[in-house]
Parts: sequence; structure tokens; C-alpha cells
Amino acid sequence: MRKPKGETIRRRHKGQHLQWSQRLIIERMRLQGATTRQIADVIGCSHVCIARELKRGRYIHTNSDLTTEERYSPEKAERRYRANLAAKGPQIKIGNDHEYAKELEKFILKKKFSPSAALAAIRNGKKVFQTSICPRTLYNYISNGVLACEKKDLPLKGKQKRRNRSKKHEIQKRVSCGTSIEHRPIEVDYRVTVGHWEMDTVYTSRKDRLKPTLLVLTERRTREEIIVRMRDRTSGSVVRALNALERSMGAEKFTKVFQTITVDNGSEFADFEGMEKSALRKRKARTHVYYCHAHRSYERGSNENANKLIRRHFPNGTNFSQVSAKQIAEVEAWINDYPRKILGWKTSNMLFRPWFDKQ
Repeated sequence: MRKPKGETIRRRHKGQHLQWSQRLIIERMRLQGATTRQIADVIGCSHVCIARELKRGRYIHTNSDLTTEERYSPEKAERRYRANLAAKGPQIKIGNDHEYAKELEKFILKKKFSPSAALAAIRNGKKVFQTSICPRTLYNYISNGVLACEKKDLPLKGKQKRRNRSKKHEIQKRVSCGTSIEHRPIEVDYRVTVGHWEMDTVYTSRKDRLKPTLLVLTERRTREEIIVRMRDRTSGSVVRALNALERSMGAEKFTKVFQTITVDNGSEFADFEGMEKSALRKRKARTHVYYCHAHRSYERGSNENANKLIRRHFPNGTNFSQVSAKQIAEVEAWINDYPRKILGWKTSNMLFRPWFDKQ
């Protein structure tokens, strides 16, 4: 068959898609009875490409005498081409592994895990799934609505806090109550050994010093967390809480576990002598307390990060008089079983408990 008048044979580049004008040529030549190879010679492509294109635009045409025949529609072929182009891309890796998807949703929605921590918890668990994905893929699934959770369900709501580099440090106006952090052993700075803690309080509001509050201790190397509820945010309550911990562990073990404690300059930590002196062995020290510089919370960075984890369960304004001891224990266990990137996606319990049992 002769090629249509005015048409030139032009070989397409490999992988190049058919254009609308070429689809019109395919329709006209097909109506004239051209074969796939003849059409391919004119378009400049493989006859297999033409066969696939005819299949893409195939429809059943009804003639005036009510007979039917198979024809090619360039409009239908163009619509299918555009639809396939919009859906272009790799298939969802999670596929039909619905159990894996439900497990991810459980950790993110019910257990308040971040996406990366949820993936690490599943890897550390005993269940084996058909699929495994990376954090970036999981974040994309959340953004695109593949899972039943949204950005608002994430700990940071899908946003990252920007660091204010123009902020100036305030000058310390009074001397610390006890020993400055400048005199703390260098091994504590580098987190090479276990047994060095940071301590802070989590409270309802700054004005309510006489309401129940939480005393939180964070081990610097393993990030192990201890949470103790106190009746108020005073120095006396802090000393009583440490005394109770010492009695529960024993004086010798307490000294090994709590070798140093780093605190800020809050009034609740003013009694450094009471915090350092043993309640079981008179005139002997049970630990060494060091004070951060004023307005430098990053010197207790692990403590501050642990407080953020606590606030996922007890938001600002929580009345701790209405929080049970069981709830506090559950949050403490949740933090210690939370996989951390800085720990190689292990949990605090995995690192701290074997060391603690040997003391």
C-alpha cells in the first residue's frame, strides 16, 4: 500500500511516545485497510508498537445496517495514554501486605511512635512480614494517604522546628548553688560510661509550684528514663524522691548507678547537700550533683528530649494530681522501649538493663 500523500517516513527515537497527529494517521490508514507493518513504515516505528496502539484505541462500531466491526479511535487511545501517564511510577511497595500496614498504623496512631521509630520497633519485634520499607517511603505513604494516618498524627505534625541562630544567651545573674558543670568529669561529656544522669521536673505550670509534679531522670549514655511523681515542686520533695530511690536500690547500688546527676538552676534543686548526702549511710555522699550554666538547656539535651516524649502523653497543662501511678509507670516503660536512632534503633532497656543487673 502506498503511503498517504504528503506524509514522510521518519524513524522515531527509541522510547518516544506516539503523538496526536500520528494517531490520526493510524486511524485514516486503518480505515483504508492498511496492515500494521504498512502503518509502522509511515509512522517510523515497530509494527508491535502499532499493534499495541490499535489495541489501546479499539472499540466496537455499529454500522447503519446494524452490523458491527472493530475499529480504532484516536480519541480513546489518547485518553488511555493520558491516564496511564498520570499513573506512571513504581507500584506501591507495601502491596497487599495489609498486616504490615496495620502494624505501622498501630505504632503511629495508638503507641504515638514516629514513623522511623515504628519501623525500628517492627524490625526489633518477633513478627516477620513480607514487606519492609524505608522511613522516606513511609513518610511518602502518609503524605499520599496510603495509610490511615496523616501528618497531624505525627509527633511533630510533619514540621521541623527551625533553629533561631540570632538568639543571644542571657547572662547568668547569680552563682549556682553547688558545683558547676565545668568541674564535671570529662568522661561524662563524651558519654563513654553508664551511670551519669540528667535531672529535671515536668510540671503543670510555672506558677503552681505546690501542685504535684514529675521528677524525671535521664541516663546520658543509654537514655534510660526514671519518672517519679512528687507532691510539689520544692527542694524538699526532690530530696525525698532521691531518698526513696536509694532505699529501693540500696545505698551501694544507688552509688554505682547514680555516679553523677546534672541539674539546672531551678529552685527545686537548691538543696545540693540534701541531694548528695546518703539517706542510709550518715555523713557519706551517694552521688555528685553538677549545675548547668543558666539559660543553657542544651547542656541537659537528653533530659530535654525525654521531656518532649513525656509531653506526647501528658501535654502542657496536665494536672498531675489526676494522673495515676500506673499511667506514669506506663509512660516510663513506653520511653524505655522506644527505639532511638542515636542508639542504632535499639531501646534504652536493651542497653541499660544488662548493665544495671551487673551492679
